[in-house]
Amino acid sequence: MTLQETRRLVLVRHAKTEQVPGKVDHDRELLPRGVGDARAGGAWIVEHDLVPHLVLCSTATRAQQTWQEIAEGGHLRDVEVWSDRRIYNAYPEEILEVIREAPEDARTVMVVGHAPGIPSLGDGLADPETSDEAALATLQEGMPTGVGLELEVEGTWAALAAESARLVGVHRWRGAESEQ
Repeated sequence: MTLQETRRLVLVRHAKTEQVPGKVDHDRELLPRGVGDARAGGAWIVEHDLVPHLVLCSTATRAQQTWQEIAEGGHLRDVEVWSDRRIYNAYPEEILEVIREAPEDARTVMVVGHAPGIPSLGDGLADPETSDEAALATLQEGMPTGVGLELEVEGTWAALAAESARLVGVHRWRGAESEQ
């Protein structure tokens, strides 16, 4: 693989989650709507050729369940998953450090995490000159649960930096519909 080959980064905010007073945040689970949205996301990912070679997933229950339901919905079997507590409620720079550790042969990397880190990272990585204007505007309006950002990356994961990616889409998976 040459360094000039385009890599794809898919940043996912976990799907819709329960709000239970007194429950530890890390242990919150998906609601039935969240399960359905994540499964629709899995089917969408396969349909749009965004199957990840590597998934970097927060250790929070809701993020783990989001990936499990995406995998179920897309019938994804042999995807390598690295669960990493550093992604849980992390700042964008912390998530970026985890991505930089991805192996260079992973052409498509998915990160399943939380707001505000995931949307802030997507916004920070997106080069405003080359990114899709509508996708940037959608992202800047906010990133609800069950949404994936699709970015194209030139160069290595280790060199990923601010404004070095092209945001090509913001996809809301409810009903497998996408917004761009």
